[in-house]
Order: sequence, then C-alpha cells, then structure tokens
Amino acid sequence: MKNVILPFILVVLFALNSKAQTATYTNLDYAGNGNSKQMLDLYIPSTASATNLSPLIIHIHGGAFLMGSKGSSEVPSFATFYNNGYVCADINYRLSTDSLWPAQVYDCKAAVRFLKAHAKQYYIDTCKIAVIGESAGGYLVSMLGTTEGVASLEGLHLGNTNVSSRVHAVVDLFGPINFLTMDAEAAVLGFAITTNSATSPESNLMGAAVQTIPERVALANPRTYISGDDAAFFISAGSADMNIPYTQWQNFYNALLPVIGTTNAVFELAAGQAHGGSFWHTAAQDGKYLAFVNAKLANGCNPSEINNPNINNKFNISPNPIHDNLNIELPENQVFDLYINNITGQNVMQLNNIKDGTEISLNKLPEGFYFVKAINNKNQYSTKVLKN
Repeated sequence: MKNVILPFILVVLFALNSKAQTATYTNLDYAGNGNSKQMLDLYIPSTASATNLSPLIIHIHGGAFLMGSKGSSEVPSFATFYNNGYVCADINYRLSTDSLWPAQVYDCKAAVRFLKAHAKQYYIDTCKIAVIGESAGGYLVSMLGTTEGVASLEGLHLGNTNVSSRVHAVVDLFGPINFLTMDAEAAVLGFAITTNSATSPESNLMGAAVQTIPERVALANPRTYISGDDAAFFISAGSADMNIPYTQWQNFYNALLPVIGTTNAVFELAAGQAHGGSFWHTAAQDGKYLAFVNAKLANGCNPSEINNPNINNKFNISPNPIHDNLNIELPENQVFDLYINNITGQNVMQLNNIKDGTEISLNKLPEGFYFVKAINNKNQYSTKVLKN
C-alpha cells in the first residue's frame, strides 16, 4: 500500500479462456449521481436467463485508495467466475483524492443494493452474491463481509433502500485490515512502512494521520464488526508482502474463526509471494477462489434478507453513555444474539436469546467505546456506545 506504483495494478493478461473481455453493460450508474466513480460494468454469461438466474460476483479494484478503476484490465480478476456461469460486476468507487472514508464503503454497498434491486433485469440470484478484491479492494470486500446492517456505514442516501447490502462470500486478496497497527506489525517482521505518516494512503483515506484519530480509524477496521452472521471469508496473502504485514490477515482470520467457524473462514499464506503480481490470478489460485465461493453459495440464503435493509428504528440502547447497566429495546416477540466488541474489534461479550427490555451489566468492562450488534434470522442492528 505504500508505493505509488503498485504491483497489483500492473495487470498481466493471462492465457485464460476469457470470454468476459466485452461487458454486457458499461457505466451503469449505481448511485444515480452521474459520477463516473460511482458506475459499474456488468458481464452476463450466455447461460444466464430469466429462468436460470446466476450467482453474482462483484470485483473491487485496488490502488491504495487513491487510484485505479474498473475496466478491461481488471477482467483477469474475475474471468474464471464468468467462465463458470457467474454474472460479474466490476465497480468504480470514490477515491481518497476527492472523498474521505467511509465514502468508499458507502459506494460499494450502494453497488450491491443496485444489483439486488435490478436482479431480475440482470438475471442475478440475490441469494448467491460474492465479492472479490485486491489490496484496497480487499479491504473494501472485507468491510462488506462484516458490516451489513451497520446503519452508519450503509450510505442509504445513495438509493435502493428496500434491499440489503448483505453479501454471502468474500475473497480478500491482501487487503489491509487494521491501519493502527500496520507499522508495528511490519517492524516485528523486520521491515518498515509508513502507515502512521500523515501522507500515507491510509491517513489520506481517513483525513488525518491515523494515530491522531484512533477511534475513527477503529471504525474503519473490519474486525470491529465481526459477528456470527458475517459472510464466509477466503483470505489470501503473501509471506513476502512488504506493503502490508501478513500478520494483519492472520489476526483477522483468528478473530473470525471462533465467531463464524472453521468451515466459513480460510486463510492462505502464500510462501514467498509479494503484494500483487501475476500469482494471485493464476489458474490454480482462481480455481481455489471459485471452489470456495461455489461451496459457500450452494445453500442459498434466508429470503427475508433480500428485501430487508436490516436497519430498523425499533433498536435502542440506553443510557448512552453507559456507566453500569445497558438497557436494550428490540422488536417485540423476537429473540436475538448479542455481540459486544471493543474498538480493536475484539469480542468482549456474547449473549444469546436476548429479548426486548433485557438489562445487561457492563460493570466489568473498562471505559471506552464499544460496538453492540443484535442479530437473528430476520433482522440485524448495530450501534456504538460509550462506557464511562
């Protein structure tokens, strides 16, 4: 993420049977703003039809959050999926050169909702949606995988609010996770990076040097929002990556594992591989991503998630700030699982079978900000609270 010219955007066109070289639709305006950075290209295989809906994979490009775009050079990132019957979307999003975080997350979620809202037109099975991204795109797909239903990150002002932004499978290729610890983790591995600099890609994305705004940066960490209903994750990174320390992904994987389970979280550390390059989309690697996504999408989804943005006014935490006890207001006659994470993304409390009016003691937790997530098979709610 530190070099201005990054290996992963120097695309090598592989010898693939890439039928996806020509988009079926180009520059679909998923936000309705006429902004070229909020448009997508769509590749629909000939096997898809109104009576044979196809799974969807959305590709999100890299570029250190400050450059890159959709287009023909990105086709190798999803050609294998296209050639195996997937509708493929290749999206643009606003860059840090003109928009601060979380605009990029808003855009990606808006693209998901747009495609769901127009699923019949584009022959998409809305119960089978995956995302794949490299580097900055890897970060964004991880955010999509853990933050569905987090009201502050949905960007509902961008439209299609009648559908959710939920995705079902994530392929994160060497995307950064925790901006606050990248430099320290690199030092432990024996190399130096400058994430903490006020001019780093991550600081530019966040609007200030990351160490000067730790609470805001914690909100940008996918680990902060981990909960039991998250997407399945395939994470792949190189042991010789000198842009992002590989422990970023190890730590993220280790946090996912006890929550979503061993069958839904895979971490692959590719020996000797660096940040980007042709290795990540060889036939062997693409075959791994395809097999994982196929397996995770095989069972479909709960139909209630499709037309439900999972953001509801019937969720309230009081008091806020909290001193000892937390009172929870939830929809009546429903039971939820409750997850409380600290600002580093560590799960500090998990409770099951929570109902409206439940009071929970937080007196053993230290002061600070926490993220509370309530989930059942119909709804998902999330909010931030302060304990003092």
